[in-house]
Amino acid sequence: MLRNIANNRIMTTVIILSIAAFSVFSMACEAETIVKEVEVEVVKEVEVVKEVEVVKEVEVVKEVEVVKEVEVPVPAGPKREIVFGGLNWDSALVQNGIARYIVEHGYGHETSQVEGATVPLFQGLRKGDVDITMEIWLPNQNVVWNEAVKAGEVIPVGKSLEDNWQSTFLIPAYVQEANPDLDSVEDLKEDKYKALFAEADSGGKAVLYGCIAGWACRGVQEGTEAGPGQIEAYGLADHVELRDPGTSGALGAAVEGAFKKEEPILFYYWGPTKLMLDLGYPEKIVDLEQPDPSTCAGNDPVHGCAFPPAEIMIAMNTNLVQDAPYLISFFNQWDWSAGNQLVADAWYGDNSENYDTSEEAFEATAVWYLSNNDAWQSWVPEDVLAKVQAALAQE
Repeated sequence: MLRNIANNRIMTTVIILSIAAFSVFSMACEAETIVKEVEVEVVKEVEVVKEVEVVKEVEVVKEVEVVKEVEVPVPAGPKREIVFGGLNWDSALVQNGIARYIVEHGYGHETSQVEGATVPLFQGLRKGDVDITMEIWLPNQNVVWNEAVKAGEVIPVGKSLEDNWQSTFLIPAYVQEANPDLDSVEDLKEDKYKALFAEADSGGKAVLYGCIAGWACRGVQEGTEAGPGQIEAYGLADHVELRDPGTSGALGAAVEGAFKKEEPILFYYWGPTKLMLDLGYPEKIVDLEQPDPSTCAGNDPVHGCAFPPAEIMIAMNTNLVQDAPYLISFFNQWDWSAGNQLVADAWYGDNSENYDTSEEAFEATAVWYLSNNDAWQSWVPEDVLAKVQAALAQE
């Protein structure tokens, strides 16, 4: 059972919250999930402080549920700094820039971000060194996510990038056009196809430009204590060399460079991203056939199947639930579609070189997006909206 996350007690004319940790997932082969729903009791006039605890068991839940919206006014006066996890890829950093601008100018918090990779930043979120992470990719992080939620350390408060995809085994369409029988990961065991992607230092193995060390998807590819990983499960360990590009920028450059020269490349990537749009996904990029996610326990690709569409959660350390419960409503309303991501990503790509640091470039992207798009205006209450618009008018 999940433990109750937070009970706020306030004497006379108060809002009483009790947030019970909840969610998530099916366990290995038994497909049973226990989730606690959050119940919020609002009391306008009380004489005695009450405690409310509501726990509900659910046998099967397909999607992760987020903490329900909590109606709490934003108090006046000083507020503590909020630290965002600066995950090292563009969609997360674009969302950080926009969320930070709204939190700073609309809610009155100073913000900062700690930059790094998935694994260390998630540990920071668990410990409270990080308050908010805008992209938790599930099932990539299933094991540590389950542990953290059950321990009462983190809660999901919203969703981002719901129309997403990712794959470990992508090739350019021009490679398949020249090799029409190359359509499955099983074909990578054949010498003639391995030779297409082999490099001078790979010992005859096909080189797979995969996830970066520190990204949770790396464990899906090479295996963790939760499962053997895709390469081992597909029987490709003797045929494919998983190569770490080092950074997301280097991965993108390797892919883009191969396409420009029409050279063979076997690679991992994801979307929605500007690079994949520019390279013509899905018409000009082939996803090699893999077992369907339904063939894996819990749809988890670490057991040897394709990635399912991810649940990408916005996660909050539970200390922030007590310190800024009004932010839950904001992140409940967050709606970061592929359209939002692609227009923001495109502006960043065209203008990032005009700034001294990437953080400045992402902040400028946030200002541009908030000034030229109005979808975000429904995410915040009117008083917060007015403050953000006033700040934008001064930019």
